[in-house]
Amino acid sequence: MIVARSMVTFGLGTFLALWVAQRVGGGPAAGAVALVVLFGAGAASTLLGGVLAGRFGRVRVLQVSYAAAVPAVAGVALVPGPAVYLMVAFAAVSLYVPFSLHVTLGQDYLPNRLGTASGVTLGLAVSIGGLGSPVVGAVASATNLQWGLLSLVVLPIVAWVAARGLRSPVRV
Repeated sequence: MIVARSMVTFGLGTFLALWVAQRVGGGPAAGAVALVVLFGAGAASTLLGGVLAGRFGRVRVLQVSYAAAVPAVAGVALVPGPAVYLMVAFAAVSLYVPFSLHVTLGQDYLPNRLGTASGVTLGLAVSIGGLGSPVVGAVASATNLQWGLLSLVVLPIVAWVAARGLRSPVRV
């Protein structure tokens, strides 16, 4: 889940500005606005994840978030005109709500290895995603940028399937 989430967020962060500038016109400013929406909504959604987890449970929130990320990421690539900004916000929410939940779940799954759990979950979340961006670029070079972004839709599906196998950890 962490690897898939990381790759899709890095892929969006890498190619979003170019895509939105092409999609809506407006040049670099349109792309910059899309990045502000992505990372601004993402930051707020990290906080929202804790609130939702307190109410519905961390595992359930992960599952729903990744299920919602599938149409959200597809929408970024498919929705025409300025409505793409709404899809960017939707994608940000669905991808950033689970961010902090991965860390706390990792700590609960490995209660005697809190540092390892945090390091692995944060380390993977922050670093490994960059490995997927060249693949998106290769798909975009072979086809076009829209297909490159559409290739990212596979990753939230992988995360959702992985999340379906999680069980809430028992706290001792």
